[in-house]
Amino acid sequence: MTLTHWYVPALVTSVFFLLGIITLYWTLADRAIKWCTAHHKAVDREQIRTTVGLVYLAILILSLQLIVSHQSISWVFINFQIFAVVFVSYFLLLGIKVWHWAITAILFMLIDGTISQTLSWLYTVVFVTLFFVMKWLKLHRHFNYWDFIKYLVVGMIFSAALWQIVAIRLQLPEERVTSELLFMGIMLVIVYFYVNGLYHDAATLAQLTHNTNFDELTHAKNFFAFRTNYGQAFKHSRSHQMPFTIMLFDIDHFKHINDTYGHLAGDYVLEHLALLIEKYLQTTDRDLVLYRTGGEEFTILFMDYDLTKAKQHAQAITTMIHQADFQYDNQKIQLSISVGMTMQQAADEDSTHLYRRADEYLYHSKNNGRDQITAK
Repeated sequence: MTLTHWYVPALVTSVFFLLGIITLYWTLADRAIKWCTAHHKAVDREQIRTTVGLVYLAILILSLQLIVSHQSISWVFINFQIFAVVFVSYFLLLGIKVWHWAITAILFMLIDGTISQTLSWLYTVVFVTLFFVMKWLKLHRHFNYWDFIKYLVVGMIFSAALWQIVAIRLQLPEERVTSELLFMGIMLVIVYFYVNGLYHDAATLAQLTHNTNFDELTHAKNFFAFRTNYGQAFKHSRSHQMPFTIMLFDIDHFKHINDTYGHLAGDYVLEHLALLIEKYLQTTDRDLVLYRTGGEEFTILFMDYDLTKAKQHAQAITTMIHQADFQYDNQKIQLSISVGMTMQQAADEDSTHLYRRADEYLYHSKNNGRDQITAK
């Protein structure tokens, strides 16, 4: 079977082809995000999706053009090219510069053997203009049905212009151009609702993931996230023979704060303390994460930190909390914390042994006057 002898209607083939392309992109982007997360890297999900989308579609477009270049059917992937520019501009909002387009266009025309043709340069100008116009539409959307109308009208106007240029250059019959524009219109509609549905599902999943992994009050990661990350960190440090230190701490006399100033004051203390510590961690080492593992108990995992180095951060945190201004309802609340710290040892059979030892040191600090660090 050749490209000119389809056994199924061309429209059905085109739709499933595009949906498959989008679904494969989404799968690759999600796997890239999971890989970055698993390797303890700071994850910007949108940036990862953008990078994967740019590379993925560039490879696809150039590969498909290589297949049909210098053939009488070189027009068969025009709709896909239009779809690609709409996808990267309207849905991904890629920050592609004009010079990026210039390099790509020259490479594309060299592959197609049309670099000396005026119509090819005109096609390129219209094609690049479509990118920037669709991107402008997305940035200035009003989140109502007019967004869809403007998207479809602009997409079809540019599609018609591009197809007319191709029709003149390749002397295509008007019936062919009309049917291809009809296909393009249907695909623009399907892609709009399909991709927006994917984004909505991704946003819902991201919100559910956030709610599952983050404490609602302090916005620190919760015990569920700690349990997962702690086990992974323990195994990773052991298999790679890296130092790994764990810091447990809780707020001294927290019950007294609740009884004296009220539970809302207690909530304020927890939220403000977590915010202070997270700001400190972000400015010193963005890979360090604060976990709320109990009512007033928190944990920090120091991957690739020996005990001495991690203790320096613990001392800085305790000093910062001492000096912080905790004011609630015009009343100053003086805070201190008790800390237990320990580093992973060869004798630790599993992560429970390491955690239990840090917990023992925490209670040693609490039972011996509080406001101190016990690190062994």
